[in-house]
Amino acid sequence: MTIKISCGICGKNYKVQDTAAGKKIRCKECGEVMKIPEPEVDFGDGDDFSKLLDNAVAEEAKAKSIRRPVRKPMVKAEKYDGDEDGPVTSKKENTYTQDLVQTLLFMLDPANLFTYVLICGLLFAKDIILPFAAVLGLIGRLIILGWYSNYRFSVIYESATGRKELPELSPEEGFFIPMLQWIATWFMVHLPAMIFLAYTVNFDGFLLMKILTVGVDHQELSELLTGGQIAILISLYSAGVFFWPILALCVAIGGFETVFRIDLMLLTIFKSFSAYFFTAGAMFITAFVYFFTAYFAGEHGILIAILMIPVLLYMEIVALRMIGLYYHHFKKQFAWHWG
Repeated sequence: MTIKISCGICGKNYKVQDTAAGKKIRCKECGEVMKIPEPEVDFGDGDDFSKLLDNAVAEEAKAKSIRRPVRKPMVKAEKYDGDEDGPVTSKKENTYTQDLVQTLLFMLDPANLFTYVLICGLLFAKDIILPFAAVLGLIGRLIILGWYSNYRFSVIYESATGRKELPELSPEEGFFIPMLQWIATWFMVHLPAMIFLAYTVNFDGFLLMKILTVGVDHQELSELLTGGQIAILISLYSAGVFFWPILALCVAIGGFETVFRIDLMLLTIFKSFSAYFFTAGAMFITAFVYFFTAYFAGEHGILIAILMIPVLLYMEIVALRMIGLYYHHFKKQFAWHWG
C-alpha cells in the first residue's frame, strides 16, 4: 500500500510505502522537508468494516445491560411563580378561620411570647412605676405611650399583609406623631358622645374634664344625667367603638389623610357587614374589659391593674390583629384598595 504526498512549496508529487508513515523526506526539486502522513483507511465493503460494525453493536448492547445508579436531587425543587426575587414554594394561603385561630394562640410562638412579655414590662412601668416619678415619670410615660401607639398601628398593618408574627419592637415612625394619630382616631369616633356630654352638663369645662379624665362613679353620673341621657351617651360611645376599627385600619394602611373618606368607610362596612361586625365585636369586648378594669382599680387598689395588664394586652393584640385580618381576607369587598 502506497501513500501519496505533495510538496507544499513546488507541488511535486511523490509515492512512498505505508511503512514510511511518520518519517520525513526531502523534496528533490526544491529541497523542502515533508513529513509523511498516516495512510487513509478505506473500509469499502470488506470484512474490516463489518468487523468494526459488529464490535460497535456488541459494545452498545453491553452498555445497556449495565445498571446505572439514579441520583436523587439533594434539594426538593421549588415552584417558580414569577417573583423577581427567585423561586418560592407554592404554599396555600390560610383561610380566615385558620388565621383567626393562630391569632388567638399567638403566644404559642416563642418569638411572639418573648415580644409579649417585653411589652407587658413596658406597660407595667408606664402604669405602675412611672406615675410615682414626678416629671421624669411623665416624660417616660409619654415616650412609652408614643411607642405603643406606633406599635398598635404596626400590629394592624403586619396582620393586614398576612404576617403571622408580631412586629418588631423598634419603632420606624418615631413616637410623637403615632401617639397623636392614635389619640385623634379615638377623639374623632367619640366626638359626638363628648359633644352630647358637654351639652348635658351645660358645657361646664371643669366637670367635663373630670368626667373624661378622672371619671365618676355610677351614683355621681346618675345625679348629673337622667336615665334617658345615660342611654343616649352609651349609644353614642358604642357607635364610636363600632366605627373605630375601620378608622384605625385606614390610618395604619392608607395614612391619616384617609380618615376623611367617611363615605368609603361606610360603604365598606355595608359591603362586608358580617365580617366587620365580628371584628368590631372584639373591640367591644376589649373596651368593656378595659372600662371595668379601670373602675375596679379605682375602687379596690392598684393590684387589680397589675393583674389585668397581661389580660388587657392579650385582648388588645388579638383585636388589633383581627382588624388587619379583616382587610387581608375581605379586601375585595372594600370600597378602596391600597395594594
